[in-house]
Amino acid sequence: MKKTLLLGLVFLFLFSVQVFSGGEKESEGATEMIVYHWWTAGGEKEAIDALFQAFLEDNPDLTIVENPVSGGGGGVMRGQIKTMVMAGNSPDTFQLTYGTGMLNSFAEILEPIDEYFADFPVPPMVKEMGRVNGHQVSVPLNIMRNNCLWYNKKLVDELGINPNFKDFNECLAAFEKVKQAGYIPFVIGAGAGQQFWLAQITEQMILGAPHGGPDYITKLYDGEADPAKDAAIREMFVFLKALIEKGYINTDYSALTWDQAGDVLMRDEGVFYSMGDWAKGHFTSAGWKPKVDFDYVTNPGTEGFFTLHFDGFSLCKGAPHPEIARKWLTFLTTAEAETAFCPIKGATPPRLDAPTDMYDAISLDILADFRDPQTEIVQSVFAQPPEEYLGVLGSMLSGFMENPDVEKGIADYASAYDSIYK
Repeated sequence: MKKTLLLGLVFLFLFSVQVFSGGEKESEGATEMIVYHWWTAGGEKEAIDALFQAFLEDNPDLTIVENPVSGGGGGVMRGQIKTMVMAGNSPDTFQLTYGTGMLNSFAEILEPIDEYFADFPVPPMVKEMGRVNGHQVSVPLNIMRNNCLWYNKKLVDELGINPNFKDFNECLAAFEKVKQAGYIPFVIGAGAGQQFWLAQITEQMILGAPHGGPDYITKLYDGEADPAKDAAIREMFVFLKALIEKGYINTDYSALTWDQAGDVLMRDEGVFYSMGDWAKGHFTSAGWKPKVDFDYVTNPGTEGFFTLHFDGFSLCKGAPHPEIARKWLTFLTTAEAETAFCPIKGATPPRLDAPTDMYDAISLDILADFRDPQTEIVQSVFAQPPEEYLGVLGSMLSGFMENPDVEKGIADYASAYDSIYK
């Protein structure tokens, strides 16, 4: 018995030496990059595929070990990455929302990459959004505008609706007209663990509220607001309650993902849909034509404002192939990379010198607004607050959708907010 155990231990030791020795040799001559991302829906999947292809054309001796994790917004993947790093199983690089609060939430597992920004022609504001503890920690790949209200153009024209709603009252009047015509006025998808989309949608309501605006959003996400007393929060809940109680929202919102909600418009069943400009990539990948089949305006009350975040990639601490990851990050700073990715994704390029002749009319409009010095830009709910904000507020807002009590909603919002910032 003891002899058998001893032989087993010797075998295990020799096997371990062989495995670790082999692993070390593989690392020294590595030709692969391990990357994680959450782009699996229509439009975004085609975009990341095109980006990988462009990178491999420049680096034909390399291979990419791709690990897509479904779940719009990356909530599932972000938790997975932290667990992997703590277990000593880091990827080389991974997609992460590029913005002050989100990057700060991952600071302990990101390596500084300041060298990529010395000659990177993006606006100073963009660089500032990606700086943590005095260091750049992510390369931004694409601009995303959040305060977009998409609509089925055929149905809007059929109903004779002007979608440029100046305020909530104009919006509600139009939604009643849509409902009377037998269509869903306002489509939401917050299912499959994606309750955080409710935080994205209500962000636009807070931004467009009479007492909202960019300054208030910034104050809210900096942890300096008082939701229990602030008028913008009450105005948001009153508007959302009206949408729910008047039957303007699809009843299956909690069963649909964000892209499935967009499909409701494409089936001519719904008319309006509040989502970031990544929705455009989903629409066009399905054959819908911009300005013909669909179009967008800014959400009610948000004209002249631009809520945004970026997608970026970072160098992970403990990366098994850091030199290859650095080649990837270098590539992402180029106009070539942005041009391969952004037009398909439905996004626009952060580089100020990137070519724009391949973008459609909607993307050019969004890019013009971003570069217009008169536009008031504010970091979105995905970018400025801590990572936990999305989950905590998304869960709280999900409860309100089931029980639209304004006073309770305000109290619950304040409690959820305090749990993050106090």
